[in-house]
Amino acid sequence: MDAIEALRAELASPEGTGTDALMAQVTNAKSSSFVCLLDADGAVLDANPAALIAGGLERTEVVGLPLWAAPWWTGTGADTLRMLKESLRSATRGRFVRFDIDIRLAGAEVAAETLDLMLRPLRGRDGIVAFIVAEGRSIGDRKRIEQRLARNNSELSALTERLARVHNYRERLLGELSHDLRAPLQVVVTRAEQVLRSQPDDELRSQVAGMRFAALDALEQVNDMLEQVKADHGEARLTLVDADLAQALRTVVEQFQPLVADRGLELIVDAPEMVPARFDIERVSRVISNLLANSIRHTPPEGVIRCTLRAGDAAAALEIADSGPGVPPDQREKVFGPYSSGGNGDGRSGGAGAGLGLAIVSEFVELHGGDVSLGDAPEGGALFVVTLPLSPPHGSASPATLSQHVAAAQRTQYVRAHLEAELAGAPKQTAVPTVVIVERVPGRAEEIVTGIGEDAVTCVAADAEEALTVAVELRPSAVVVGTATGDYSPPWLLRRLASDPRLLSARRIALAGEREQDPTPEALLAAGAQVVLPAAAAQELGGRLLAALGRSG
Repeated sequence: MDAIEALRAELASPEGTGTDALMAQVTNAKSSSFVCLLDADGAVLDANPAALIAGGLERTEVVGLPLWAAPWWTGTGADTLRMLKESLRSATRGRFVRFDIDIRLAGAEVAAETLDLMLRPLRGRDGIVAFIVAEGRSIGDRKRIEQRLARNNSELSALTERLARVHNYRERLLGELSHDLRAPLQVVVTRAEQVLRSQPDDELRSQVAGMRFAALDALEQVNDMLEQVKADHGEARLTLVDADLAQALRTVVEQFQPLVADRGLELIVDAPEMVPARFDIERVSRVISNLLANSIRHTPPEGVIRCTLRAGDAAAALEIADSGPGVPPDQREKVFGPYSSGGNGDGRSGGAGAGLGLAIVSEFVELHGGDVSLGDAPEGGALFVVTLPLSPPHGSASPATLSQHVAAAQRTQYVRAHLEAELAGAPKQTAVPTVVIVERVPGRAEEIVTGIGEDAVTCVAADAEEALTVAVELRPSAVVVGTATGDYSPPWLLRRLASDPRLLSARRIALAGEREQDPTPEALLAAGAQVVLPAAAAQELGGRLLAALGRSG
């Protein structure tokens, strides 16, 4: 018989029992941290030592008080006391009640612990409630965990809502990039091709070819960024088909053959007659195109490019090697990252760009479950090795359709056209000079532009990096390097301008400042400046600049 039944028996006995004996039986039978024996009206008859110690109380301080008036509940608030009173009324009517309540611990001015409190009524022989046992177990840790979880859930909900907004914004941005940027750029490319086919004079042809290349370059960067964003967010999906990997290689190579011949290069293709595989034909064609374009870009005339395809039992290995300058060992780990710095984003000197070409290669290869590496080629240049499983571990496949082959061919043609435009060389200089200006001192660039007036076409760059990129694109008559050029110093920009063979015809004009941290005229000349003018006379720079270009101001 448990303690409660024993207590009921005591209550039913003719002799009755004292509250001390009853309390002892309840306390000994329970391991709770809080136990009180109450009369039928809810007044405290006794409390166990644990309850008294927890509240820092003496027994005389609580005996005789209604439970809701005892010092345990000091600072718990009117609502809590009201709940306690209503619960005791229910217990006096014979109902078992259970609820959570805060209790004040010894030395605390407010409630510092939470109890899972149970009010258990005990009836006598007549069925009337004679006593109430108040039994509480500490749930402070549980409550703190619940509160922490509630806070975490609230923060998670806020974060989820914020991510949803970011996702919606990104979707709108991608849509705008796809339509509002790509469509106009494609129109520019098409219109430029129409003008070029109309056989304009040499000067107009040169300028239109430059515009076509700039539009192609921007279009390529937009496409690459869209692919990179999709890959970063796990949204890139393969369209697997059962096709011939060797034929895919030969199709790409055939489209580059005229450009290879124009460059005086030797292109060696070593591949089996057929390599049946399961792959995304458009993306694999893009991988081959990007790597082949990279080799053509960096291989000097009369150089060699080699494409080798080998198939094993489970995977195929594609090697694209060249006799160009190669990639320094310290750059090889970086070239496959997005927006890689240095030249064309491949660790070799070359055209300007977003540095996404090899990042796209890496992403597409990884989507197939393969890998790509970079090393030294026997030919003396870079060696790219792409390993692709013949059957990727995920996704089913079907035979390649004509539209998929056409899409792959169009992608290869686009990469080839972009490379062809890039390698076509600088547009012919026109009678009106072009001047690139980089100066972050407020108002100074505007003063220079005003001083030049209509005698030259001006382009103001935001910083040294942008000035270098714009100069490579425009091939200007002059580049004006101011005293404040952003993260990179004026000497750094002057050295880059002086070392780029595409900018040999551009005059490098530097402004000498008066501040202590500004480079001296001697330092500017040593870095590659051909003319040094005082920055303080910015309004007069127009005439001096044109004089430096050999024109009257």
